[in-house]
Amino acid sequence: MKFFMSIAVCSFLDMTCLPYVQYPVPHDSWHSCMNAAYKESIEIMSEIDPDVVERNRLATKFTCEQAHGA
Repeated sequence: MKFFMSIAVCSFLDMTCLPYVQYPVPHDSWHSCMNAAYKESIEIMSEIDPDVVERNRLATKFTCEQAHGA
């Protein structure tokens, strides 16, 4: 099976999210996809100004979806 991760940046202050970004790299397992999503989330959050994160209560939200036909 192949899985694709999607990640969105969300404000837990007003419960809104930017649109999900689907990454084109397939993962061979759910486990691999989840690990990649956690790592990418850390990268995303480290690129956002900490004051913006605090002010808007930002966090990532992610999922891994099985590829169609896989």
